[in-house]
Amino acid sequence: MFTNKKWMTLIALVAIAAMILPACAPPAPEIVEVIKEVPIEKEVIKEVEVIKEVPVEVEVVKEVEVEKKVEVVVTATPIPPTPVPPKVQLEGLWYPLGTEPPTLDIQLATDTTSHLIIHQCIEGLFEYRGDGSIQPAGATDFTVSDDGLVYTINLRKDAVWSDGVPVVAQHYVDGVVRLMLPETAAEYAWLMYDVEGAEEFNTGEIDDPELLGVKAPDDYTFEVTLKAPTPYFETVLPFSTFYPVRLDLVEEYGDLWTEPGNYVSNGAYLLDYWDHEAEVGLVKNPTYWDADNVKIEKITLPIIVEDATWLALYENDEVHVGAYPSEDMPRILADPVLSEELRILPRPGVYYVGLNVLAPPTDNVLVRKALASAIDRKAIIDNVLNTPWRTALSCTTPPRILGYQEWGTCGHTFNPEQAQAYLAEAGYPDGEGFPVLRIWFNRGNEDILEAVAAMWTENLNINVELRVNEWAVYLDYLDQCNNSKEELAACEFNAYRMGWVMDYGDPQNQLQVVFAPSSTFQYTGWESERFDELMDLAGTSFDTDEREAYYFEADKILCEDEVAIIPIMGYERNTLVKEGVNFEYPPFGSPPLYHWSLQ
Repeated sequence: MFTNKKWMTLIALVAIAAMILPACAPPAPEIVEVIKEVPIEKEVIKEVEVIKEVPVEVEVVKEVEVEKKVEVVVTATPIPPTPVPPKVQLEGLWYPLGTEPPTLDIQLATDTTSHLIIHQCIEGLFEYRGDGSIQPAGATDFTVSDDGLVYTINLRKDAVWSDGVPVVAQHYVDGVVRLMLPETAAEYAWLMYDVEGAEEFNTGEIDDPELLGVKAPDDYTFEVTLKAPTPYFETVLPFSTFYPVRLDLVEEYGDLWTEPGNYVSNGAYLLDYWDHEAEVGLVKNPTYWDADNVKIEKITLPIIVEDATWLALYENDEVHVGAYPSEDMPRILADPVLSEELRILPRPGVYYVGLNVLAPPTDNVLVRKALASAIDRKAIIDNVLNTPWRTALSCTTPPRILGYQEWGTCGHTFNPEQAQAYLAEAGYPDGEGFPVLRIWFNRGNEDILEAVAAMWTENLNINVELRVNEWAVYLDYLDQCNNSKEELAACEFNAYRMGWVMDYGDPQNQLQVVFAPSSTFQYTGWESERFDELMDLAGTSFDTDEREAYYFEADKILCEDEVAIIPIMGYERNTLVKEGVNFEYPPFGSPPLYHWSLQ
């Protein structure tokens, strides 16, 4: 899932003071920062922070009755210290957002801010829990046919929408069909291409939804048929591509169906109000099947763009969850209270720089290798972000995800001498004759990208131009460049910043979904028949060692041989959470605030 520092708690937590390194050869090359807004009318609804960086084993949990003998040891109860009352008495949970949600459309949302809200209001089939396991949600269980093609999913019979309408299998069928309709233009549609007939339907080759491999044999049975056995498919079942939808309300209200009063819930919370650009309010859904276990009655989500403002509110007890400017990390670590409230949690993903392989000079693979070898990722993590515990990545797959390769065993690490040799071999000795290199990125990432530009300037003796824009405008520009190879080649950027946090626990969610040459989530223009072949092989093999070998090779092609992207670091969830808040952050997807409670 796309991630943006301003949009995501995590990314919002990682930016810090810019590091500008001195140039090494006279006359000194310049870093030119151009703060330039690109006029775009179309509004983009997607985001990449796409965040997650810890080993997570995914398991489908089945209910089992276990008897335990518990030995109770009685000890004297210590007298607790007198609690310090909060400065502000809050009603319910206050959980800030870093930006205005782009959309609450279930089938269109791709960003983490929108998904955070949708996840509280709309319940899917299954959900990821804090330990990385998969638990039943709108479904109770599922079975798989002997040939591995048909998933029969049993639904809860006590689930209803907030307007009293029962949640039935047809609503799940409708959700998939709406996602796959060409006119919906859903960016996650191709994630469902493993479903029988899905690609043909989405591309307009067929137009009969009955030919899609999703059926409702009865009200409480949802059946999914795949075109081939797929080893990672169980990890996709909790994702939003399987969320149900009420087509009757979409048709009745049109574009306004996601507004308060029109937006019905089958999940734990109702959309109470949406004061655009200011605040979103949720209230507990009394019709939710598990309402008795939802402890927080009201959730307020104020929109706070600036991290410094967010931190000030947190320290004044005006919010329960805090973001912070990166330059405040040393103070947070030294503070006896804030350091205890800093939560460093897994969130597998990759923060990276993509390279336009169709535009000169980055159309030369030797130039791309030089750029990759001239970035000191560890200096960025230690000195720019002040987060030495983070993981530098030389290939894309994060730790403890199948296919992870240790630092330096794949891709290019910091080696200025080798970087200069690559550049000389490309025809630019000591940067001579090298044109201005243009980096595009979105606001909130200035410190990291300025550091990257400074390293390229110092280590390669080249001039770098930085151009920054707001997230939606930035993505819209990239999307317009990506309409064709010709347009991408003519676009003005050589490099762009992006991040991806994994939506489910299989490397396919990054290597194929994001970085495959056909993916709309990347803007490099790169091609590789072998990479595509490896994705097909890994997507059909049920041998774990075999799949890992395919992913090893694919990541090496992407980051080392072709250098379509330069991984910088893995993601994690660094956030402040007040003492007294019982929280749960799964490694994949949005936090389930309905599992939270306040002491």
